[in-house]
Amino acid sequence: MSENDSYGFYDVVPDGFDLLDATSDKFDLYGIPQKPNAVTEPRLFEFWKTLVSPPFTARRPTFRKIDPPSQGGPLQSLLNWSGALISSPRPERIVFAAAGWTAPSVSLPSTPALFTPLNDPRSLLWVGLDGHNGMLPNISLPQIGTGHWPNHTPQHFAWWEWWRNPAPNEASTEQQELLMIGNLPINAGDEVLAGLAVQVSGDVLFFIKNQTTGEFRSFLARPPGVIQPLGSSVEWVVERPTDPPSRKLFPLPDYGSVDFKYCMARAVADGPLAPSRLMMLDDSALMIHMREAFADPYRTVSVSIPELRQDKDGSIGVTCSFRNPI
Repeated sequence: MSENDSYGFYDVVPDGFDLLDATSDKFDLYGIPQKPNAVTEPRLFEFWKTLVSPPFTARRPTFRKIDPPSQGGPLQSLLNWSGALISSPRPERIVFAAAGWTAPSVSLPSTPALFTPLNDPRSLLWVGLDGHNGMLPNISLPQIGTGHWPNHTPQHFAWWEWWRNPAPNEASTEQQELLMIGNLPINAGDEVLAGLAVQVSGDVLFFIKNQTTGEFRSFLARPPGVIQPLGSSVEWVVERPTDPPSRKLFPLPDYGSVDFKYCMARAVADGPLAPSRLMMLDDSALMIHMREAFADPYRTVSVSIPELRQDKDGSIGVTCSFRNPI
């Protein structure tokens, strides 16, 4: 694996290599999450099988900053997040998270949002670990997903970030920004699979696949400084990012609705190699409604509504739906 200050690359899976019958050392070599047990974890195994089955073409990812920049992160959770969250009871930590969704078509909302820097709607869809208590020092949020910005080229793209809230006494001038995965094209209607796996080292395996085209990318990212231990929660979220210069939220585009599926996570009590249990969405999930603020400080309205959804195979997902802020 090649080296970088913040991330490293795996060997590329050779074209035609059969990952379904590969050994665990090959998964480590190629940046593939480990194979679940098909008997005890049938739904997670179905996700993994879809992830590694044809169509499948792996390439080393390329990264570039998004211009003009945007900043993710949970600075104002109820104003910029919509989706579902599950937490792990201590001493358990979440070490793996999976997700799937279809890239939505996006358009300008019919009603302009208030208190935004410009009429430039932006939405981010992602799966991530932690970040819910975003004001705590050294809390962090590794996240990976797709962006959907109707006023930009490309309108749709894959991205990742490992956000961190620095300690109050930390002298840091680093500007945290989203990184686009430049060689993974995304179009409206494409099926996306994504996830994260915490390694024994504390680094995180990020992976994402455009299931429609078969293009797969994975890489290993290192913590962005001192962080709280990972794995207190996992989220499946539609987000509107922040404009870095003004620190104001971008407006949310009309994205219709998004069905997050494969909403599963693995939790362990004694590190990534310990026996684990599978966590899924249920009635104990925290549902996060994105709200729009108005000039009247006591008036808000939800602009992105999450609802739990039971699929035909018995699994539970979350559907986020856009509403104009009227």
